[in-house]
Amino acid sequence: MFSEEGAMQWVWFAFSCVIWMIYTYYNMQQIVENSDGDENFFRGQSDYRMLSVICIATWFPFPFWFVISPEGVGLVSDVTTIQLGWSVLNVTAKFGFILHLQYIKSKYCKTLDATRELYGVNGDPAAAPGKKTETLQDGDADDFMPDDGGEQKMRTLIKETMVSLNMSSHTDRFMKLMLDNGIVSTDILERLTAD
Repeated sequence: MFSEEGAMQWVWFAFSCVIWMIYTYYNMQQIVENSDGDENFFRGQSDYRMLSVICIATWFPFPFWFVISPEGVGLVSDVTTIQLGWSVLNVTAKFGFILHLQYIKSKYCKTLDATRELYGVNGDPAAAPGKKTETLQDGDADDFMPDDGGEQKMRTLIKETMVSLNMSSHTDRFMKLMLDNGIVSTDILERLTAD
């Protein structure tokens, strides 16, 4: 049923193209929603947009390759060429996505390091001369800010998280929501997460 020659094969091809178009439509909508309307498929600089563009752009050639291959109309019939084409398409789509995701991860780590340095937390006290820093030792990750009821630690956590998500414009609103609702320390936040 799935691999029969003739009309049924084209019905399944059309069905898969419709599913891909629905996926593409919603992926394009997510770009706009994620950026509060500042970005779309054709403009913007966020990492989320770039990953979506990579997915859509690298999946786009697959149906065309199917059509020109022997499974489709058979414009290309050389087995080596067909297999090489599928390989190039798959490697490009998957590695393009993975490499950009790795780039985002390393950018996030650099942002996190810069944020920690901004708040005076550093693994090397000599790295910021003249600036009071605390040295992190193994196991001290939870104690890197002086605890004044946990609120300062909570504020730092929210700021770092929002910066890393590229949503720093929403930091004050989110922090106000958290603090107004009684989530004033990381201990309270952990209890909420556990529930």
